[in-house]
Amino acid sequence: MREPLVTVFIPVYNREKFIYNSINSILNQTYKNIEVIIIDDNSNDNTLNIIKSFKDDRIKIIENTENKGIPYNRNKGLELANGKYLVIMDSDDISHRIRIEKQVAFLEEN
Repeated sequence: MREPLVTVFIPVYNREKFIYNSINSILNQTYKNIEVIIIDDNSNDNTLNIIKSFKDDRIKIIENTENKGIPYNRNKGLELANGKYLVIMDSDDISHRIRIEKQVAFLEEN
């Protein structure tokens, strides 16, 4: 049986100091069946360039042409998610390598 797809959703605005480590912590998860949806809320720093530097087919980047705010972006992330489960990741957080693996195991067992 294939592991269920997990959507990792990262809304981001002006997080150039944090976004590389945040995305990297998701891409290096022990659980690999993920899609990563990143919505850039019209950042005006180097955030978008950093996001685009990742060459991973699991990443889907959405670029807002104007700042829409977190409620809009969260709803858009929910609309675009294809996974059985949704992981919300803040753009300045780092996830432990087994975060998604443990969360999926718990959800599947319960």
